[in-house]
Amino acid sequence: MKLKCFGSLVLLLILTSVLFAQESDHRYVLKKANTVKIDITQKDTITTLTGDVNLIYNGIEFYADNGQIYQKEKKVKLFGNVRAIDDTLEAGAQKALYLHKDQNLQLEKNAYFIENSDTTQLRKLTARFVEYNKAKQKITALNDIIADDFLEEITCECGKFIFDLDTDYGLARDDPVLTIHRDNEIKIYSKQMELFAKDKKFTATYDVRVEMEDSYATSNFLIFFDEEKKAVLLGEPKFSSEISKAYADEFQIYFEDEAIRELILVNNALIHFREEASMGRENSLFAEKVIIKIKNNKLNYMYGKKVSKSYFEQQERNSEEKLINKLKTANLEVFFDEEEKIQKIIAENDINGRYIFTSSDEILK
Repeated sequence: MKLKCFGSLVLLLILTSVLFAQESDHRYVLKKANTVKIDITQKDTITTLTGDVNLIYNGIEFYADNGQIYQKEKKVKLFGNVRAIDDTLEAGAQKALYLHKDQNLQLEKNAYFIENSDTTQLRKLTARFVEYNKAKQKITALNDIIADDFLEEITCECGKFIFDLDTDYGLARDDPVLTIHRDNEIKIYSKQMELFAKDKKFTATYDVRVEMEDSYATSNFLIFFDEEKKAVLLGEPKFSSEISKAYADEFQIYFEDEAIRELILVNNALIHFREEASMGRENSLFAEKVIIKIKNNKLNYMYGKKVSKSYFEQQERNSEEKLINKLKTANLEVFFDEEEKIQKIIAENDINGRYIFTSSDEILK
């Protein structure tokens, strides 16, 4: 009888040491499990938890179907419907491993990470693999990644994603695609992107392509300022729509409801555009700087500074004839009507050029 009581006491002490273990800053508390099995080996003490597991380990609260605690190795393995909650952060998957030494949580199979607090908007990331480092406040995700709202109303899809929770800096690699979800959707493709959430901006590098509803732009580098609704494209930027193509050393694109409101071409600016019904040559403008204003997705106004060469075909109202303008000037303004036809051209200062009246048949020759 005494031997039995002694054995029960030993088991109770072992169980107590497992359920409430503390070595310096290492502490865990088992709040709930349907079955607890303890295996003591020469290398470690392993506690196997089965059914409805709820565990607090190193300040993180875990939920899972099953789990194992390795006391000497200071690690926890969890399986089935895993959830890990650390203050305003939540992560989950079907399989998880937490390493106390590095304060590292690794999640596999349907992995996700959520940040939700009173001071920041809801951010969510899903991937095949997610790693959360508690000490460094850093998230790393791999394969089939979808990151939502790390910048407001923006989704990033990529193959690798790293995010620093302290600095709000994110790095997306392996062909990232960024989608701006608002009235008119914009998609941005590149080889690499950087997110600066505190500054509300992001950059895209190498093989950049910006796709809008009726147009697209390409370059080697892009920086987007969310508050200003402004994108700057550098590195051989090009713009193309149904009726126009533009080139320059630098593009500045301003958006309104995610449609282009204004396009500024800086240095070595060149634009070609054609009126929809035009049967002659494309209109063109070469200048130091060109400002293009767009209204209801149509050309509304164009300004050229230090125009070195231009060519415009202007249809005369109620006539088969056209006016051809070939101009070199310090300042040039072009006004368009609602059908994107040239309505008026104004040239000012240092004007050098000529005007030609001709019929449509002559233009075709």
